[in-house]
Amino acid sequence: MEIKSHGAWQRYTHEKLPYGAPANAMFSRRAGDGIDWYDYVNAGKNFAEGTIKMTVVDGRVAAATSDPTMLFPAGATVLEVHDVAAADPQGLFGGRVYDGKTFRDPPPAPKAPDPLGDLLKRIEILESKQP
Repeated sequence: MEIKSHGAWQRYTHEKLPYGAPANAMFSRRAGDGIDWYDYVNAGKNFAEGTIKMTVVDGRVAAATSDPTMLFPAGATVLEVHDVAAADPQGLFGGRVYDGKTFRDPPPAPKAPDPLGDLLKRIEILESKQP
């Protein structure tokens, strides 16, 4: 598996909306060189066919797809994974931890508190102390 980084992206506001863009259009640019996301994707040369494209936020895969136009990378790093075939890229990569080199499953979620169970245990202890 080869992983290519397309850099970190941030949201920004156009000084003048491009022709035909709706008033509520959102824009993202790459932090390193300021290239606009739509220009980058529509150039047709920045992503390879048959690869998985994804956004990574705070070390976790947020969105994974084979179609880069389905991503909006503001506040994320964009990665492209080569040599992996998946009918469901989101199912394969979504939520996984990316450490800069590999993907792994996230640690298990902490056990949710059980207030009713705790209360029942306390009542049982109190009842066992009665004469």
